[in-house]
Amino acid sequence: MPTLPIAARLGAGLLTIPVFAAGTTATASIPEGGRLVGASIHVATTGSDANPGTAAKPLRTIQKAVDRSGPGAKILVHKGTYNQQISITHSGTARAPITLTAAGDGPVKLTSVQPATKCSSMKPTSDRTILVKGGADYWTISGLQIHNGVYINGGGGFDAFTWTDSLVDKRNWQERRRVPGTSTNDPEVSRGAIAYVESKIGRTLNPADGIKLIGNTVTGRGIHATLARSGLIQDNTITRVDCGTGPGIWVLTFSTFWRITGNDVSHIADASTNHYMQEGIRLGTSSNYNRIDNNYVHDLGDDGRGFATDVDASFNIFENNLVRDVPVGYNDEMSGWGNVWRNNRADRYTTIAFGFRMKDRELTLPSKDTSTHYSIVTNNVATNPKGSTAYGLGIGAIAGSTFSGNRLGRVVLGKYLKGYWAKQGNTWNGTTRPPSNS
Repeated sequence: MPTLPIAARLGAGLLTIPVFAAGTTATASIPEGGRLVGASIHVATTGSDANPGTAAKPLRTIQKAVDRSGPGAKILVHKGTYNQQISITHSGTARAPITLTAAGDGPVKLTSVQPATKCSSMKPTSDRTILVKGGADYWTISGLQIHNGVYINGGGGFDAFTWTDSLVDKRNWQERRRVPGTSTNDPEVSRGAIAYVESKIGRTLNPADGIKLIGNTVTGRGIHATLARSGLIQDNTITRVDCGTGPGIWVLTFSTFWRITGNDVSHIADASTNHYMQEGIRLGTSSNYNRIDNNYVHDLGDDGRGFATDVDASFNIFENNLVRDVPVGYNDEMSGWGNVWRNNRADRYTTIAFGFRMKDRELTLPSKDTSTHYSIVTNNVATNPKGSTAYGLGIGAIAGSTFSGNRLGRVVLGKYLKGYWAKQGNTWNGTTRPPSNS
């Protein structure tokens, strides 16, 4: 099966990610509220939770190590299989994150028995092996085999989602776009988004900041983050995800400033309901200012999409990604504003390589409630379409967007798009002419 070389997936440079909280540097094993600060805490299948957690006397369960860890602590898990759900409810700091990682003496598998999901499920399951709960911050999880996935939940995430979802039902895009940083590309202004939403829903929100998932193999269920900021999902292999559990990676509900890079995502089982439950990497519900680069998504069935934005996910950058053997490669879905699609490739696609709000193809004019706006689409390539009904580019309704230097092949356009293309501020290779259907 084709894979990208690591060097090709890492790309150039790191995204500068804002820090939302100050921290302290922890350098020694000092008890702090019953937790160990700056300590190495060992866990082994031969250990005991009555032990102190040293290399000579390790703990038995990862949960015990998690409960004892403080800022700067490193939990070192020795080789073996650990069948236990892990709940993380306290935080490290920006300068002293807590690390959960393999000790280096052999493979480490974390697994848990979870309730079966229905393939008809319409929402991601929170039943996963690692739970980051209530807005716990600054954890790094690396080098592990994780069966049944990771769920990162900021405090009040459900209430924030419900507020936005009610506005979607009312088709009130004006109120949705009053959240700071959602109507114009201004990362600094977006720092006020959480306080604004708090004022609207009447409760405190606690985003999960600085969660990093690096170099893990994730199976059974994917990685889901809601109401989370400034995280990193890097160099993970995510595969064989069960139906009805959600995409390989799903970043949702005012989750901003994430870097998603170098991941290999494949074989997301077909859902029996909607495409959004079987996608590779998906951003939704005002998840803005994220960078998604050098990822490889492949071998999705049915109606799966490699990369997707939905419900106001805006001002995100997708670049240097590869999709292969998928129905839809890249899809700007409902009301994506200002997303950048640059230097991406779709190979062996069966429906559309690059799609922009195809659901609005019957609109006489683009809608600010649902249609794509202000996209920058440059130097993308579609190769090897599978079948006579595959298109390199599909545009349903769009405004204020720029296309240049793309090599996409066959094009399918919305019914009225050519009539309003120039008047709505769109350009194609430096001209106001719309793309040709051929």
